[in-house]
Amino acid sequence: MKAARLHLDFAPQTRRISARGAAMLLVSGVIFAAGALRLGMMVADTAEQADRLATLEARRASVAGSTSRAKPLEPGEAARAKVVSKLSQGLTTPWADLLETLESAPIQSVALLSVEPSVAKKSIRLTAEARNPQEMLGYLDALQKDPRLSSVVLVSHQVQAQTPGSPVRFQVQAGWGVAP
Repeated sequence: MKAARLHLDFAPQTRRISARGAAMLLVSGVIFAAGALRLGMMVADTAEQADRLATLEARRASVAGSTSRAKPLEPGEAARAKVVSKLSQGLTTPWADLLETLESAPIQSVALLSVEPSVAKKSIRLTAEARNPQEMLGYLDALQKDPRLSSVVLVSHQVQAQTPGSPVRFQVQAGWGVAP
């Protein structure tokens, strides 16, 4: 009995890039470049807004520190100061900590349906759904024990009788940081 001869190809022919593949590569490169350009513009705009805020803060501090009465801000300048202040509040909000708090809750059978933050009130409103009331209360207890949240309160709950399994849909209100 003779063994069949085995043919090994150690140098297979190289594949060539098709026109479709090259076009997809080119389009994705253009999209990437556009995204990088937009990101750069957003970073520059944020830095410019931060500089404006710093200038306004310095002006406000110097006006507050002086004993003489300074002239009031122009209406347009006051409006810009309010916009910059709101932007600063949004940037200083601990979004990473808040999202980590929500993700680290140990209850796996609770589905988070919506998160509605209010930067002005330093509060967050959650809408979630649990399989049963015990799991809802367990999730609420886990949020109350988290030191990053304050005043965690169950606002409303409703048993979804029409949905299979009759889950409980509920809303929770919580604050972060020092309340205003």
